[in-house]
Amino acid sequence: MIRSKKFYFLFFLFVTSLTFSQLKPSDTTRILFIGNSYTYYHSAPELVKQLAMEKFPDRTIQIKLISQGGMTLKRHWESGVAQKAIRSGSWNYVVLQEQSKLGMPVIIDNEIYFGQTDLFFEYAKKFDREIKKSGAQTVFFMTWSVKNRPEEQELLTYAYSSIAKELQAEIAPVGLVWDMVRNRKEFDLYARDGSHPSPHGSYLAATTIFSTLFNENPIGLSGKISGQQLSSSGNPSLNTNLLVDIPEDDANQIQIESWNLLKQARENKDFYDLKEPESRFKIPVLPEGENIIKKDITGRWYGTSTYGSDDLGMILDIEEKDNNLIAKLSIFSPNEKESMIVRDTEIKSNQLYFTMVDNARNLSSQVKFTKTEYGLRGLSKSVGTNFTLYSHWNLSKETIHKGLDLTALEKLFKQFEAETETLGYARAAINHYQRYNELYKENYLPEESYLNRKGYNLLRDGEVNKALGIFELAVLLYPDSVNPYDSYAEALSIAGKKEEAVKILSEGYELAKRTKDSNLSLIEANLMKLKEGKPLNQQADPPPPPPPPSPSHEPRSKSG
Repeated sequence: MIRSKKFYFLFFLFVTSLTFSQLKPSDTTRILFIGNSYTYYHSAPELVKQLAMEKFPDRTIQIKLISQGGMTLKRHWESGVAQKAIRSGSWNYVVLQEQSKLGMPVIIDNEIYFGQTDLFFEYAKKFDREIKKSGAQTVFFMTWSVKNRPEEQELLTYAYSSIAKELQAEIAPVGLVWDMVRNRKEFDLYARDGSHPSPHGSYLAATTIFSTLFNENPIGLSGKISGQQLSSSGNPSLNTNLLVDIPEDDANQIQIESWNLLKQARENKDFYDLKEPESRFKIPVLPEGENIIKKDITGRWYGTSTYGSDDLGMILDIEEKDNNLIAKLSIFSPNEKESMIVRDTEIKSNQLYFTMVDNARNLSSQVKFTKTEYGLRGLSKSVGTNFTLYSHWNLSKETIHKGLDLTALEKLFKQFEAETETLGYARAAINHYQRYNELYKENYLPEESYLNRKGYNLLRDGEVNKALGIFELAVLLYPDSVNPYDSYAEALSIAGKKEEAVKILSEGYELAKRTKDSNLSLIEANLMKLKEGKPLNQQADPPPPPPPPSPSHEPRSKSG
């Protein structure tokens, strides 16, 4: 049940109890932020800094951001970078932001639900101990629910308030303020993906965090803020950039709602005992089927599944050899044919079982099927580092599924693979998309952000030559976008092809000048570094992580 706004005011006071002391105007305030894209979009920590500097011109405000796309508190802890930062600085506050699904979502047929809070609570406690040992105050950045599921704010609110109450930590109630403003017609708090913040959303987050930390009314502060742009890993730009430009009326609405919520929460001293919300999903179960014998399931099966959000179909070959079952599985998307590793194929308890290993997503899945009059009905369970994925499978002897002839698709990819050997990946890919669109009467091209993520995944895995092909394709398909040139140049530099890298990035730099790209200064700095043989900086505001089941295989993020 969705609780009333009055309810939120009541419990927020209980868990925050606002014990921030009033600092003298000459004091230095140091704030460390630990989070992911919800924090680094539009350089939110820098927005907090600039708001504080506007309010207190004589006060020194220092901020540091440790982040990366899709990071959970667990992954931050395991990397060790955040703990080192906590110990090395005399911070006043350390702001912790958990991954948007509380670090352990459950994904059922590509729908993402909240999972358990165990990992969030476990690593929140670990960080809190480190923070308190350093003499700083722990502050939780309460996040917001995605655009199409406002009811999930209750789950976020409960999780953050519960752990804050237990640890006697503070909360910046960004999600609660967001919930009060989300339906305004004058502006949209969400980016196009319905999850990450728009400039208005990041401004709301910064305003609420500012008011929480400094216990000050934000009304009247500027909505147009310039400062150092922060990369996805928190590195500040050398130059000052315009970060957000929020119209005065919009900024005023956000400021009023933020301050009113904080003020009403402080004024209400009542304790409110929160009840844990009920789970909003059920774990799928495979129904019983017919009796399975080996001769009935050997051969070729065609079908579809919800394993990957962009999968077109799959072909499963099962043969019997030396009284053992051997399975081979190919999954097709518009961009590639993925040959999965399948092992431990067997029949038990009247079901077909096998283990599927997906190297591209660093994921292992337990897959089981029952036999029905229509074919094979399956269910897979995949447990990643910070999510659990359930997917349904439907296979039959028919080659056409959802209007696609999977044998024709298989032939299409055989031609793609052959041309890659003779023409190179980028040229072969362009030919492949032309044939694909002709065959299926579509107008498909891979998105620039997809190519960028895939290229950086390959770089991370040491597949430099494959990454070069992906980035070259991005430049060919998106010649009027600056970022593909920057990504391609970085890959060329890693491959030891400095002259080619300088040539490509020079083209990107000229394009950035012509289009007045917001990252012009960064591109210029990267070009100078490239000529000097130094590593390149990452751009800010990268795209969100790829669709399920990719959460376990986060890319090295850059702008899309």
